[in-house]
Amino acid sequence: MLPSLSTYISPLFSCHAMHMVGSDCLAAALCCFCPRACVHLSMLQAPQIRVLIFLSLLCAIGGVQRIVADHAASPATLKIGALLAPHSTIGKEAKRSLELAVKHVNANRRVLNGKTLELLWGDTNCSASAAMDLMSEPVIAIIGPQISVVSHFVAHMGPTTFVPLVSFSPTDSTLSKYQYPYVVRLSRSDRAQMEAIARVVGFFGWTKVVALYSDDEFGTSGIYALSDALVGVGATIVNRIGLNPAAGRDGIGSALNQLAQMGSRILVVHMQPIMGRILFNEAHYLNMTLRGYVWIVTEALSSVLDKISYEDEFLKATQGLIGTRTFIPDSKKFQTFLHEWKKLTKNETAGMVDNHITSYGLYAYDAIWLIAHALDKCFSQNRSFPFHPSNVFPAEARGNPELAKLNASQNSFLLLQCILNTEFTGVTGRIKLDKRGDLEGSSIEIVNMVGRGLRTVGYWSNATGCTKHASHLASRGTSEITKNNAQDLDSVIWPGGTVKVPREWVNPNNGKPLLIGVPDKIDYSEFVDITIGADNTTRFQGFCIDVFQAALKYLPYSVPYTLVSYGNGSSPPNYDHLVERLANKEFDAVVGDVTITAERARIVDFTQPYIASGLVVVVPAHKEETNAAWAFMRPFTPAMWCTTFVFFLCTGVVVWLLERKKNPTFRGGPLKKQFVTTLWFIFSTLFFSQKEDVKSTLGRAVVVIWLFVVLIITSSYTASLTSILTLQQLMPTIQGFNELVASSVPIGYQAGSFVEDYLLQLHVRKERLVPLDGLANFADALHKGPKAGGIGALVEELPYVQEFLSSACEFIIAGDEFTKSGWGFGFRCFSTVMLAGHPSRMTVKVSQEDAPLHQEGQFSGSTRSRPLWLSHPAKQSMLQQQRWPTR
Repeated sequence: MLPSLSTYISPLFSCHAMHMVGSDCLAAALCCFCPRACVHLSMLQAPQIRVLIFLSLLCAIGGVQRIVADHAASPATLKIGALLAPHSTIGKEAKRSLELAVKHVNANRRVLNGKTLELLWGDTNCSASAAMDLMSEPVIAIIGPQISVVSHFVAHMGPTTFVPLVSFSPTDSTLSKYQYPYVVRLSRSDRAQMEAIARVVGFFGWTKVVALYSDDEFGTSGIYALSDALVGVGATIVNRIGLNPAAGRDGIGSALNQLAQMGSRILVVHMQPIMGRILFNEAHYLNMTLRGYVWIVTEALSSVLDKISYEDEFLKATQGLIGTRTFIPDSKKFQTFLHEWKKLTKNETAGMVDNHITSYGLYAYDAIWLIAHALDKCFSQNRSFPFHPSNVFPAEARGNPELAKLNASQNSFLLLQCILNTEFTGVTGRIKLDKRGDLEGSSIEIVNMVGRGLRTVGYWSNATGCTKHASHLASRGTSEITKNNAQDLDSVIWPGGTVKVPREWVNPNNGKPLLIGVPDKIDYSEFVDITIGADNTTRFQGFCIDVFQAALKYLPYSVPYTLVSYGNGSSPPNYDHLVERLANKEFDAVVGDVTITAERARIVDFTQPYIASGLVVVVPAHKEETNAAWAFMRPFTPAMWCTTFVFFLCTGVVVWLLERKKNPTFRGGPLKKQFVTTLWFIFSTLFFSQKEDVKSTLGRAVVVIWLFVVLIITSSYTASLTSILTLQQLMPTIQGFNELVASSVPIGYQAGSFVEDYLLQLHVRKERLVPLDGLANFADALHKGPKAGGIGALVEELPYVQEFLSSACEFIIAGDEFTKSGWGFGFRCFSTVMLAGHPSRMTVKVSQEDAPLHQEGQFSGSTRSRPLWLSHPAKQSMLQQQRWPTR
């Protein structure tokens, strides 16, 4: 018992003491405490100085008494509260972990400076009233609550009681230090595991998922985080099904029955284990856990699968599901703890598959050590934790008088700061909190339920992405993950025991197959061929049908469909009317040689073109009449002949002028003889057979230049003459589209196509346009010509023209393509099946990857002049027998 300070201080204020101690000495003593007061002391009288010193010593006495009281109020046993649901699986596990952690801390002499910890338990139901009762006790920190809903309520009392709240199981992303300053969390938030789930969805190429969650703060917060994470991988939640936490088998079964009627098959479950057990049992009863379904569960359920998998019904229902849970790295400390844990729970887990511990139990254990290390820092600063009234008025306590009566812990803010700054290695690995009060890092383990246990198929962290090896979590860099796009997971055994990745959408049980219209006409069977079999069934073949069926194979879902012919098969159907029927919902899609135009794209959706197509002009080719006797004159024009002859004479004259003075050959005899000699010399150079010598330097230079010119002239002449005598010369009767429009000749086009509207927009008179039904009519009309009631030119799309010219070589393409378009598959705008986006990518993928349809090296030239359909096997066999025209 410490003696009272008044025993030592009161004699100082006796009259004798005041008389014995002079004013100067007292002033000097006061200056030691407050130097600024010395400036004013000279102005005070002795009685005033005595009063001032008396008041200053009273303040000092109060401070010393408070320090002594703090030490007297600092107990040897520190109380820590725990808010759990002990009857739940996680609650039972956390209770044993906390007790084991307190036992280890109290046995460790290197922490707490000889003090011990004591646990005070909350109500068994982990209700809000239990939190009030627990916080009325002198607890310096609270572990829990176990449930997110109660965590929010208790977190609101933090600014009143100043008691730190160390959470080990709630994953609500809104439960952060920014909103609740006295809350810290060791468990991973929903953001981390939802990001991992989103990466798994993106890895398997799915874009649409269904979310099943408990309709409370725990469930809704997690689904919001999942929705944000899916955006990063180009996916979305197409249906959110919130289930009442109090719903029984009937309520959950009714929701699942409605879900089974839909086409979505990627299901993400985010709910507590008790509710999850009912959900999967009902799903198994409704045959929703068989082949074709994908179930993804979050840590709340995946962490306890090993513990409740001994139930045969639940075991069958969960086969093939995948889940995420916190990854706990292996370490010596973890193995030591695990060994002691198994001994502790040996008798209690006799009927279970494994007596392992979940991450929640491990974080509860580390939470005690986190508080112990933080307390150790506080004690090193000579701080204690006495309690005093919270000084909160009932109005400030939101109308709750019980909240206003709670005691507040002194120096708890210092304890909170020590907790935030504490770093150590626990059984779960490195423990360090970030500025949000959450545990740094986010290593997630991706597991697959097979048999009676979980198998690991990969790992994920926010720094490294997905990987099959746990060692990569620490070694791989962010830049490498970005480059590899984190595509690294082991194979998964899906429901039904298959390793084939299920599709994200299937035709629902009550759904109807897609009704697809296919244009039927007599010609161009290589593109679309509709025949009636011996069994009176309609068969659809051709390149367009093959591309469509190949594209469906790449879709992440199965699409049942029925092909229906449009047209009578004897004349071309009206393609605009076909597209209008699609827009009027008479068809779900259109497949065939349908050209994408601006007007058609305004009322329906088209995929990316799978054939490049443009309009060209086809005209008869005429042969140039040639006279074989004078064929040698045709390589050069008359002007070229005259120019060559002039150069011939000029070169001879120049050589004669340069050589006549020095060379006897060009000098002797009459002038006529010299002229003949010069011409003979120049003529001989054409064949490089000249015999006359050139003696002058300038003459030789002229001859060298002339010989080079002769070489060029003779080579050009030989090549042109060879071409004239060996190749058939075909020339178009009309040189191009502009000349055709400016002329008055009739223009033919395929009946039912968009060509008529296009030409009318260019102000071509309607009486010039002649609709034609097929290939035979094309050839007949072109052969007749304008004077015999035929046409002067045909305007048609390039794929049709290439097919036409493969058997009609007497016609030729005049000029180049004057439009750029393509063929595509059409779908209704805003169709409920939402297909138009996927086939667009699939048609491009088919053209790049499908070997039977597009084999490299089977054709040469540009893809516009030799399109994709030319490499089709049926077309290749036909082209082997027919020569492709060269012009």
